[in-house]
This record gives sequence, C-alpha cells and structure tokens, in this order.
Amino acid sequence: RSHIGVDFRGVARAAVYDLQNKGAHQGASTITMQLARNLFLNPTRSFERKIREVLLSLEIEKKFTNDEILELYLNQIYYGSGAYGIASASQLYFDKKPKDLTIAEASLLAGLPQAPSEFSPFVDEGAAKHRQVLVLGRMRDTNAISMAEYRQAIQETRGFKFHKKRDV
Repeated sequence: RSHIGVDFRGVARAAVYDLQNKGAHQGASTITMQLARNLFLNPTRSFERKIREVLLSLEIEKKFTNDEILELYLNQIYYGSGAYGIASASQLYFDKKPKDLTIAEASLLAGLPQAPSEFSPFVDEGAAKHRQVLVLGRMRDTNAISMAEYRQAIQETRGFKFHKKRDV
C-alpha cells in the first residue's frame, strides 16, 4: 500500500480554505473517502461528516485492497446520462461490457466522473473528447500506456460518434 486512504494534508488544506472563504469549498477526498461518503454518508458538507468520512475510509482501507476499493468505487459512481457504475456506462456509451473496452473508450469513461453532466458525450461531444485527450495524456505521462497505445487511442477517438439511444 502506498497510502492509507486519507490525504490528511489535503483535508487540512481544504478545511483552512473553507474556513477562510465562507461559502467556498475545496476538495480533498481520496477515492476511498469518496467511496465512504457515497456509500454510507449524506452529501451535506460539515466538519462532522468529514470526520466520519475519514474514520470510515481508514476502516475500508483495513478491509479491502486498493484494487477492490477502486472496483467498488467504479461500480457505484455516476457517469452521466443516467448511468451509475462502469458496466452501465460502458453499455450506454459504447454498447459493450467493460472488459471489452479499448483504451480510447475506457479513457472517455474515466474522464466522466469529474463532471458527468458537463462531459457526457451526449451533452457536449467536444468537451467529452477534450477531457478524454487529457486523460490519455495523463495515462501516457504516468507510463500507464505506451506512446504507440496513446497514438492509437487518439486516432480512435477521432472516429467516435455518439447518438443517445431512445428510451424504450
């Protein structure tokens, strides 16, 4: 493990910012903290909720591996256009199972949780593709993908066309 599920410096920085800037908020949550909040807590911003979030995150980190935490997180977050969880998003946007996604397709989905309504390709295809290219660049910068995979994914992205399916 490279972390314990809580970024204490980030939480402290955000708390100071929030206190100094009434009404403004700064994020400091790790994936584990977001998972704890989404599964067990209400979204109301408060000091008490943040403490509970930290304590729950520490317990989650004791009981689950990083891969299990990521899987739980990906399976419950919102991806826009009514899709909750990676399987639903994969089916909605690409009509396939997550295990069958290409790097380009997966990178588009990875970019959605930050602002699902804003980055949904059904809402703004240009914004979705721009965000996708940023995700691919970060994947390349961290050596998660090779330069050849990066180039192939960028090329594939150019051919993406999104048409919202009609509700049946």
